Amino acid sequence: MTRHADHARHCGALLVALVLLAVVTGVYPHRAQAATIDVTSSRAEPHFPNDITFSLAATSNVDIVRVELLYAVGDQETLNGVLPDVTPAKAVSLTLPVDFRLRYEPPGVDIAFRWRLVDAAGAVTETDPQVVLWQDNRFSWDAIKTDEVSVYAYNGDPDFNTDILNSAQATMDELQTRFGVERSRPLRIWVYSSSADFGGAQVNNSESWIAGASYPELGLILAVLPDGDRAEVGRVVPHEVSHQVLHQATKNPFNWPPPWLDEGLAVYNQAGGNETFPAMVTTAEADGRLPSLRALNSAFPYDPAETRLAYAASFDVVGFVIEEFGEEKMAALIDVYREGVSHEDAVQRALGISLDDLDRRWKASISARTAKAGSPADSLGHGPTLGASGPVAEGLASGALAIGVAVFAALVGFLVRAARGRLRSPQDS
Repeated sequence: MTRHADHARHCGALLVALVLLAVVTGVYPHRAQAATIDVTSSRAEPHFPNDITFSLAATSNVDIVRVELLYAVGDQETLNGVLPDVTPAKAVSLTLPVDFRLRYEPPGVDIAFRWRLVDAAGAVTETDPQVVLWQDNRFSWDAIKTDEVSVYAYNGDPDFNTDILNSAQATMDELQTRFGVERSRPLRIWVYSSSADFGGAQVNNSESWIAGASYPELGLILAVLPDGDRAEVGRVVPHEVSHQVLHQATKNPFNWPPPWLDEGLAVYNQAGGNETFPAMVTTAEADGRLPSLRALNSAFPYDPAETRLAYAASFDVVGFVIEEFGEEKMAALIDVYREGVSHEDAVQRALGISLDDLDRRWKASISARTAKAGSPADSLGHGPTLGASGPVAEGLASGALAIGVAVFAALVGFLVRAARGRLRSPQDS
């Protein structure tokens, strides 16, 4: 063995000894210290209607360089993110108000939130989800519930609120059985005693005549039901519930039932309030003003008179489908929409005819009805099929039955329907 080889052998042994010593004693110069983030406080305080103030306190043995607030509305999968300014430090304490006038969400819904923290070493810590109720705290709410429906009201009338609860639950039971839909998720109904009270819960610059709103994607209904007005309960509650049940029965990320089916079913299931619609439809058909089904696949017009006609036409065509093809075929039409098919494919698969054929046959039935009655104004058309406890409409007005605007908006993320129904208050009818 040469001198150089012997020297190399001794150096190698010394290097191995130094590495073993570093591992045992923990003084190896390139060993990273494990980072630990400890969240000591996480809270949310709602200040309706302005904001929810989120607060966080956390410590770490290395600098925390980034903090993210993530929240979801209701049980939606889409997350909203807020990124506060953070000065890198081993201790972070922040207060973050999220403006819910700018980022409007309806009151009465749960907000699930969590924090995501990143330290200087790149390690990520996420807190467990927490839930805060975004509630209209101008009023003291009482609640009554079944397994599927919760009614919140501040009117101090438990008997009236029980009627609301019973109407909603009976409608869910009826529609789930009648059209073969699965058990719907829990539904919340928040009852306002006046349009003025309700107006304070709406987005800025909302129309003054709006007296109710439905959010099927959130399982939420806000309704103006004056204390003791059981006719309004029968008119409004079942119609709103119809929207909720249909949404759950057809929920998918690609397509949803058209307005004529959604609104038509809701109006068809009313116990009353649709009496003038058949004459309106036959008169429009005689005058050449009746919209086609393809037109009714899109959002209804904003003009009040045209909107009312769209509701009437939707009610009429749904009645025609049920009478001509039977409730089993209507159930099949509802069921096929869960697959996210096009409107054309849905009608073809469920009813065995094209959308245009359905349009022609429906309008032919109106002409036949008109001829039989003698004049459009005398035509009776389809009638409601449920009794006094059956479904009713959010889109109809009291008394004169003025129809509000139905707005359909796409939510961020998945293509989840957000059909918000609006109804006029009685004084604006």
